[in-house]
Amino acid sequence: MPSNPTVDTAVQKDPPYPSRAYAWYVVVLLTLAYAISLLDRWILSLLVGPVKAHFGVSDTQMGLLMGFWFAVFYVAMGLPFGWIADRFNRRTIIGAAMLFWCSMTAACGLARTFPQLTVARLGVGLGEAALAPAANSIIADYFPRSEQSRAIAFFNMGISTGMGFAYLIGGLIVAWMVTQPPLVLPLFGELATWQVVFLAAGAPGILVALLMFTVREPLRRERLARSADEMTLGRCFAFMKERRGAYLPLLIGMVASPLLGYAWQWLPTMFDRVWGWKAAQFSFTYGWILLVFGPLGAISGGWLATRLYRSGRKDAPYVAALIAMTVMVITSALLPLAPTPEIAVAMLIPASWSGAMGAASGAAAMVFMTPGEFRAQVSSVYILTINGFGLLIGPTAVGLLNDYVFPGPTGVRWSLVAVVLVAGGLLTLYLATGRRAYAAAVTRLEEAQAAR
Repeated sequence: MPSNPTVDTAVQKDPPYPSRAYAWYVVVLLTLAYAISLLDRWILSLLVGPVKAHFGVSDTQMGLLMGFWFAVFYVAMGLPFGWIADRFNRRTIIGAAMLFWCSMTAACGLARTFPQLTVARLGVGLGEAALAPAANSIIADYFPRSEQSRAIAFFNMGISTGMGFAYLIGGLIVAWMVTQPPLVLPLFGELATWQVVFLAAGAPGILVALLMFTVREPLRRERLARSADEMTLGRCFAFMKERRGAYLPLLIGMVASPLLGYAWQWLPTMFDRVWGWKAAQFSFTYGWILLVFGPLGAISGGWLATRLYRSGRKDAPYVAALIAMTVMVITSALLPLAPTPEIAVAMLIPASWSGAMGAASGAAAMVFMTPGEFRAQVSSVYILTINGFGLLIGPTAVGLLNDYVFPGPTGVRWSLVAVVLVAGGLLTLYLATGRRAYAAAVTRLEEAQAAR
């Protein structure tokens, strides 16, 4: 099916794109980096019980460690890293950041006190803040416009694969370590099982970080700015403000995606407290669901957005995100109410599929209506907004509700239902209000690029 002629006119003035084979190699490598970032971020959710017991802390403190303390630098540094990525070599930024956050993940395993663990968790968030803005920008410059949504959606497949590996590999490591004698390291002494898990999670990213330095920095494309003076942060915010009818519903409405996702860090605890499933049993099951249905969700989001765009729908990725978030809210609300663990596991399938589709489509929608000179900065604003609220509210809200509203072993299921229905439902309704403004913004951008 032919692509939009307006888009073709806009890109003919630039040199040819790199070969599709090399472009997809870069996307796969970046997706692997994203998966490792999620592995390092989510592995803590499997270790709530042993970490809590080791340091004698509460559910609220664990919720803060999973959400707030990770989010402090992850949210605050996203915009500065986006500004840097719009001006300097993006592959170098990603490689250096990856080396740093993987080292901080390993440092979590060497923590001797809860404050030390908190500081290391801050470091993981600081390093990971650089990845997505630079990656979204670099991917968009490797592909023509009609293929960008699919490529960016594929990259966001790293979310579900990273979470899947966190549960699957983390659970296997936990199950294996409990049968082994304690690990003793020089200078650090004897390490608990949960500490070894952090060390193992931080190691794989070092190799991928080194591979990132072999990636070629692509030509920056689809810019409306004619000089660096037009690429300031102020110009970026002015551009977004002028199109706030499209940006605000997407920025705020898509908070539902990470908010529900990070609230799910309490799923291993819920399965343990409600149905007696230990970490290894739950993580093995959920890990495979994420590894199978998460990528399918991300790919289906990219496929749907590409198909809709080629049929003439300017709001293609936005529509895909809205459909996915509606399904995610409904299935996530029903999941904790399941009468048996088997039914709850079955509900994880559509919830995981739609969650991955929503995350991938939302990120693609943000990039798709933004000119090349602002993509990393706008991606940073997007990540700052959705993850800022998602990380701060999701896991912490569940922990607070566990301690003060629904105390007792089974109270976590009602805490999850409350967060999903109230926060997720309202945010998804707001997301639905921006579709027409989004289509108008994309049309306006493509007309400006064609006239450049």
